[in-house]
Amino acid sequence: MPESSTETRLSLFSFGGLCREQAEPVARAARVSSSGPHPLVVHVNELLHQFKAPGGYGRVDPFTPLPERVQLVACARYEGRGKLLKKCRYKSPVEAGREISHYEGRYAVRIVEARTGRQLATHRMSARTSATCTPYVKRGADAHQVDPPGDAALRKFLGPYARGEKP
Repeated sequence: MPESSTETRLSLFSFGGLCREQAEPVARAARVSSSGPHPLVVHVNELLHQFKAPGGYGRVDPFTPLPERVQLVACARYEGRGKLLKKCRYKSPVEAGREISHYEGRYAVRIVEARTGRQLATHRMSARTSATCTPYVKRGADAHQVDPPGDAALRKFLGPYARGEKP
């Protein structure tokens, strides 16, 4: 019986099952090459992280691969907040002041082979290492903010895997 068009369509979302407790390999993923770049996809808290890349999908940038080229999946899961990065205090003539505390996020990262589901490595990483106060904030209660890792942090942390320096 032929596969339906939805079963044959591979997308970057197809790799999310590798980040679940019982990893679900993607049999049609690319084989891990012995050398050179290892195109990878990143899921943070089981949500696809889309890297900003000039010109859309890149055939050169391993962080913005076409789905059929993905070899590795990085699964980042929030574990808790780290050190305080910045306290932002807002004052308004209409309401009493508001304070938002920005904290460093701590994440556990697993590197998995997309085709087999084999775990290659586990690491811990800190997300953002700095925070900025926005000029305006909506009304509300004081808050604690923990931002997920951004493009720069993930590229730096996962760079050795993407470049093929690590299996």
